[in-house]
Amino acid sequence: MNKNKKVEISVQDLTVSFRTTQGMVRAVRGVSFDLYKGETLAIVGESGSGKSVSSRAIIGILAGNAVIDKGHIWYEGQDLTKIPEEEFHKIRGNKIGMIFQDPLSALNPIMRIGKQITEGMIINGKRMKNRYKSLYHAEKMELLNAKLQIQELTRLYETNEDEATQMSKEEYQTKVKEIKATMPAMRKAINAKRIVARKQVKEEYAAEKAKTAEILSGLYTELKAVQATQDKAKIKDVKHKIEAEREKLRRYVKVTRKEAYERAIQIMTEVGIPEPKKRFKMYPFQFSGGMRQRIVIAIALTADPEVLICDEPTTALDVTIQAQILDLIKKLKEQRGLSVIFITHDLGVVANVSDRVAVMYAGKIVEYGTSDEIFYNPRHPYTWALLSSMPDLNSSDRLTAIQGTPPNMLFPPKGDAFAERNPYAMEIDFKEEPPLFKINDNHYAATWLLHPDAPKVEIPELIQNRINVMEAKVKEMTKNA
Repeated sequence: MNKNKKVEISVQDLTVSFRTTQGMVRAVRGVSFDLYKGETLAIVGESGSGKSVSSRAIIGILAGNAVIDKGHIWYEGQDLTKIPEEEFHKIRGNKIGMIFQDPLSALNPIMRIGKQITEGMIINGKRMKNRYKSLYHAEKMELLNAKLQIQELTRLYETNEDEATQMSKEEYQTKVKEIKATMPAMRKAINAKRIVARKQVKEEYAAEKAKTAEILSGLYTELKAVQATQDKAKIKDVKHKIEAEREKLRRYVKVTRKEAYERAIQIMTEVGIPEPKKRFKMYPFQFSGGMRQRIVIAIALTADPEVLICDEPTTALDVTIQAQILDLIKKLKEQRGLSVIFITHDLGVVANVSDRVAVMYAGKIVEYGTSDEIFYNPRHPYTWALLSSMPDLNSSDRLTAIQGTPPNMLFPPKGDAFAERNPYAMEIDFKEEPPLFKINDNHYAATWLLHPDAPKVEIPELIQNRINVMEAKVKEMTKNA
């Protein structure tokens, strides 16, 4: 863990299952990772590895049959696995945005794209109301955390079957009683803060209104004087100033349609949509796949999120457009200081985008480290397999498919989930799950091949050749830059 960087999101031991008619599908099994401020973390793996489920758990849009069995997702001191939808609504989109893999299905086909870009800004742009709520937010969160503590205690008391850690009924009731005893004071503090907040917000608005009235009074006097001269240009200019002051006061209260339009045009330009004023009135079907993805990115950026989750945003696009979208995301991240989680099944896509990479297989992270470590010093056989199946124009070697199929997560394997497909699997792989072995402070891999007693297995020659070519190419590019 990098102690010098601020952690934006911390996922701890996240376990997610899905209820089906055949049983519980164990989609995510004890996943942990941190997203640092200003970095891009790539999560890579085959379809069904659990990478998209992990990201959807972060933004709170799991399917109705999903169950978060255990774990925490910490963001700004809140556990996103526990907070109610009312609180999540303030975070989703506003603080954490998401770009989906299929831009056509992410857009409403019968709504003009301008309305789709501005809709969120207008709905969530109630500035005075948001200001009022923010003034007693800390007190409200204190009460919410107390309620969540009771829920967590109840869950642990009712589901824990381990006699060694099982709470007694008396202990459970005592702890709940202690928490409940503090709640009346919390409610009282919220009500008191609401009264103060309401008064403060009203006073601030009254001051702004008085300030605007004073400016408008002077402008109306100026307008009368100008009208007497019958100078049309000056009359128009003063009327424009009057409307600008009125608009300024309206914007103090909420995001107006005019403001949303201006912001939409600005963001459309930022994401590279040509002729934004003309395109604002068009429908999704009138755009190419690459342009539709740019619209989806624009929608995600309207609320100025701090974290952006990109769920395979280039899957439905051709190679040329893929490169453009990747460059765009990289540019936006640097300009806006975003923290990005990039989900993909293609290791090659994230080569020049990510700072760190987490490789997922069968609901678990099997290897993670910096991009350089994953690409130039991979240590897990699954990462080797992903690299060997990655197309490379500089190599004459045939692509190697990963043999076999991922395990059925209705019945998760007992040992290493990759054992059946791993040509280097040992007897222990079928019996016991490997821990994450530390390679260095930033690089870990869950494979028994890293155990001191394991036979030494070198990285396959085909993959090593590819790594050497990639490394030489990067050095050449750096030298010529």
